[in-house]
Amino acid sequence: MKMTPRERLIRVFKCLDVDRMPIRLWGVDPMFPVRDDWQPLIELTEKYQLEIIRTWSPSKEEVPESVCKQCDTERIIEERSIREITTTIETPAGLLTRIFHQPISGAPGYVRKHCVENIEDAKKWLSIPDDELPVVDSYFELEKKTGSRAMLMVGIDEAMYMVQRLMGSEVFGYWLYDERDLLREMIDRAYKKIERLVKHYLSKGLGDAYGWVGPELCIPPLASVKDFYEFVVEYDRKIIDLVHESGKLTWIHCHGDMKPVLEGFINMGLDCLNPIEPPPVGKITLAEAKKICKGRMCLEGGVEDGAFYTKTPQEIKEMTINTINQGKPDGGFILCPSSSPNTAAILPPYVIENYRIFVETAVRLRNY
Repeated sequence: MKMTPRERLIRVFKCLDVDRMPIRLWGVDPMFPVRDDWQPLIELTEKYQLEIIRTWSPSKEEVPESVCKQCDTERIIEERSIREITTTIETPAGLLTRIFHQPISGAPGYVRKHCVENIEDAKKWLSIPDDELPVVDSYFELEKKTGSRAMLMVGIDEAMYMVQRLMGSEVFGYWLYDERDLLREMIDRAYKKIERLVKHYLSKGLGDAYGWVGPELCIPPLASVKDFYEFVVEYDRKIIDLVHESGKLTWIHCHGDMKPVLEGFINMGLDCLNPIEPPPVGKITLAEAKKICKGRMCLEGGVEDGAFYTKTPQEIKEMTINTINQGKPDGGFILCPSSSPNTAAILPPYVIENYRIFVETAVRLRNY
């Protein structure tokens, strides 16, 4: 029986039989064309009816004004072609400041100064009261427009990652040793914020699935496996349980080597793990990961984004076939690159051609 893309994704998340292997270009959604140079990828998605996981979050208009005054100021550093964005937050315990540098070219930016650099800053962040909960009307509008074309996923934050973003990897790494109790206090607070929001969304019946990113910041080599279980598994499991109690599914994006932490994701009850990067980025093959999961968790990915920039067309074809041979048997697999196609500010023609070969090779082999 032919399934709709939404039905197919829901079933594959549950590791149930499907009519064909889902194929997804992460981030490419015809309803939301992020960049003009992605148009060829949008056309491939529509031509071959590739699967779409459409993520919803409240619009700016639906998010109440923060209880703490926040202000953004910008200046252009012309000699470096950088737009500098300074964000200040007036907390009950004092001012927090973050500085972000955004290349004018459109290339990825970076944080120049993090909000939390010391214990005093952490106490300021902990003093921030909860904001009011958002309105969710836009979800139901999106649901009507989407129909069965895509799975709808509610995008949420992750407790450890919310805290890690405040301070960056260097401070986070030191505080895993020097300020572990304070770090846990902050992650506890972050979790409560997320739990409150998820309960609000679930009470409104939102989503086929709930998804988040960030656990990659608390796995080896930066953090230990013990850290991963204490600051990721312990908290994410509680969110997953909440979501499952409402009959919804869960998806997590985690780069890096999954070999030491794969069982942790299975143990927390996760439905779908993305992106399962092949060696040498990871130290476990897709086939090995499938064997470990044994139908307990769906895997999405298997293709390193950098391959589209470094491989020849023939190598792309061979890589695609090899990945499918590892991931497709026995189901529970979605073929997908490891990230959205945003590595380059503008996609070069040869990269677009490699995407075409990837998609058309996969489409020929997707039926069960």
